[in-house]
Amino acid sequence: MFSVTVRDHIMIAHSFRGEVFGPAQRLHGATFVVDATFRRPDLDADGIVVDIGRATDELRAVLGDLTYRNLDEEPDFAGVNTTTEVLARTIADRLADRARAGALG
Repeated sequence: MFSVTVRDHIMIAHSFRGEVFGPAQRLHGATFVVDATFRRPDLDADGIVVDIGRATDELRAVLGDLTYRNLDEEPDFAGVNTTTEVLARTIADRLADRARAGALG
């Protein structure tokens, strides 16, 4: 198995619903480092897993839709606690959609 990881970050604001979140129920900011790893069992004919430049650009584009936003106001997250896990799934799903559309080469 071969893999390539690219990294970026986002800064967001959000709040949580539910006593389990204690003071994080209030609006607060968060910064996340985001690693996106692309894997494949074999290298392609050019000896790569993914075009690292395109992977970096696509991660930046996906994160650009989230960063410097209050996620409580984003329609895609209406009624959803934007936990780290929810954000990770959202970012992964959006990157996978771009990969399936051919954006990564």
